[in-house]
Amino acid sequence: MKHLLPASSPLPPGEVLLCCVNIPRRLPEELATRLRRALPEEECARHARYGDEGAAGEFLCGRALLRAVLSTWAPVDRRAWRFALNPHGRPGIASPESPLHFNLSHTRGMVVLALGCDPWVGVDVERLDRSVRPLEVADRFFSPLEVDGLRSLPTERHRDRFLALWTLKEAYIKARGMGLALPLRDFSFSPDASPPSVRFEPSLGDDESRWRFERVDLDSGHRVAVAAKVPRLTVHLSRVDLEALASHVGLPHTAGAV
Repeated sequence: MKHLLPASSPLPPGEVLLCCVNIPRRLPEELATRLRRALPEEECARHARYGDEGAAGEFLCGRALLRAVLSTWAPVDRRAWRFALNPHGRPGIASPESPLHFNLSHTRGMVVLALGCDPWVGVDVERLDRSVRPLEVADRFFSPLEVDGLRSLPTERHRDRFLALWTLKEAYIKARGMGLALPLRDFSFSPDASPPSVRFEPSLGDDESRWRFERVDLDSGHRVAVAAKVPRLTVHLSRVDLEALASHVGLPHTAGAV
């Protein structure tokens, strides 16, 4: 795997490394065995408890990717990283002490990781063929401004606009680390702006001028959004080959080798 930034240096403020890996619906067992070498026993046990093959593969690939990338930026064995959840269920690095912050997202066929030195970073990935009723879901969860904008479009554009809004909103609430404890109606995105812009209601208790957002086109089947509380945001995209990841985590750990 090749990063766009040197692994011997910390990520500068305002810069996010976005790693993405395409995954099959069903991981071959030989590949899964190699990926498990990056995980400690407790995560291997968690992986084994999944009843759904697709969800199990997403978890395994996500954790292997996370541990491999973290260990390119610190001389730490991939299995030695420990994570803890905040009160809303967002994972973060518990040990060893690190200036890095991350956020993971996955959907069928894709896992993405956002990594940076700024604590407020979030990412979301969604399939473009996701089964959804855009207007029905928007009426329940989106702001009135977003719903009006969606309804003004031709029907054939509803799905694309809905997913653009949904990924941006998910990236923001994940960056805040509060999930759906933040009412989705209390902020409105303009996804066609470049970069996307947002407006917060006073009830949200946040300042939109301190946030930056990016939409990233990975491939024809997935939509991704990144959120970060920074003055300026630069996203560095790294496409990771799954076979290369599995081969890498099967080797002895060497910092900076990914």
